[in-house]
Amino acid sequence: MRRLILFLAAACGLFLLGGCQTTESLSAEEKERLHQEELAMKERYLKRVQSAEESVYESLHSLGPVVADYNDKEVYGYAGAIFVTARFYPSELSEAAASRGLGDFVTARRVMEGSPADEGGLLVGDRLIRINGKKVPKGDGATTFVVERMKKLWLVEESNILVVERNGEELTLEIDAEKSVYYNVVVTPFLRDETYAEGKALYFSLKSIEGLEEEEMDFVCAFALVQNVMKHAKMKGQNELVGGVVDVIAMFYGLNTGGIFGGMGRNAHKAGFLIESDILALYALAAAGVDISGYPDFWEERLADPEKGIDRVSSERIAAMRQTIAEIEEKRANGEPIYPMEYLSGDWTIKDLDLEEAGLIESEAL
Repeated sequence: MRRLILFLAAACGLFLLGGCQTTESLSAEEKERLHQEELAMKERYLKRVQSAEESVYESLHSLGPVVADYNDKEVYGYAGAIFVTARFYPSELSEAAASRGLGDFVTARRVMEGSPADEGGLLVGDRLIRINGKKVPKGDGATTFVVERMKKLWLVEESNILVVERNGEELTLEIDAEKSVYYNVVVTPFLRDETYAEGKALYFSLKSIEGLEEEEMDFVCAFALVQNVMKHAKMKGQNELVGGVVDVIAMFYGLNTGGIFGGMGRNAHKAGFLIESDILALYALAAAGVDISGYPDFWEERLADPEKGIDRVSSERIAAMRQTIAEIEEKRANGEPIYPMEYLSGDWTIKDLDLEEAGLIESEAL
């Protein structure tokens, strides 16, 4: 997991370096001026990434408690605080990240308003020293700790004791935690698809999520979230990320990935997993109070090829979305719980949806 973040950081570093020019023949004043211009550019880029992250985290904050009932093995204590290290971002942005209080230590990046962390007094910029007596590592171990180990230390139904450093002083905070699902978020320009759920974290394409309306962001986040909750990556044997582009980029840094990223897309479009993700996402969104009526149109527009239109798998997805919405509306009208019990049993297939019989898809498309 830490390698994946570092590879993406290296890739983004190369991307940022692409616009840099040699300064060997420049005066000290000119070098400093260029340095400040470059730093300002990197700060703007970091701000874009972090702004996108914040939108994703806000959506996941609302959806997490809803999908917690879908797979109890993915449920942990969650206090409404997001912790990161500077290594979540490209190394070329380290100076910009440092200006925002990030480094080789675990820092509170976001505290959700009204959350247990907010009520317990945690502030953005607090450096985490200990959680429930467990010392928090720095350096290389800090990133692994945040992604893989930290959420397992949160206690539910009893107070968590956090020791943080704030303005050079150590403070002890008492914070409760709620049952939820939680994954760290990585926003990067180096994703072939809009999202990738690899099991331990969620990856989002910066370009694809910038400018989304709040409801559209909920659609994308719900679709990605349920994939992690239902362990789709594990079931498909996908334990690595991205594609050949990261393999090539890593080579420039002397990193031999063995082609692990190149095989990422091998099973990426299996209709069963995609449709299950859509169905569970729709149930989660509806239960969270999000208007789901625009979900099919949103995805149809994004899945359509400008020249070829909608492919077979995408047609099945869109049809399944519309049938699921009708099903949810019927349950709501009958006063039934908006919960996907029939889809969590594990014994349903696409054929059970009867898309052709319902007239939602042509027979030759199946």
